[in-house]
Amino acid sequence: MDAIAGRDMLTSVADDLRIAGMTRPAPVAFTFDGVELRAPEGESLAAALIASGIRRLGEGLDPARPRAALCMMGVCQQCLVRVDGRLAQSCLVPVRAGMLVAPA
Repeated sequence: MDAIAGRDMLTSVADDLRIAGMTRPAPVAFTFDGVELRAPEGESLAAALIASGIRRLGEGLDPARPRAALCMMGVCQQCLVRVDGRLAQSCLVPVRAGMLVAPA
């Protein structure tokens, strides 16, 4: 899956959906599906992906209904991704520098 394809619904919004003017930790770089992104260290990976405009986290059983972050609290399992090769719920994983994230 092309990470940029997950941004197709967001062509008319800002590149970063975070609220401006808030104090946050310094941003760090991580990679999702081969695309380098930046997010505040410690922010949940799901929130970082959403703020970067990425909604599709993987393919569902029905290709017309891709998986995405839904509950944001570790219950639904819809936000599964691979973090450094291991399956993880993106809503429960804090962003850290250099992490390699791929659709699951």
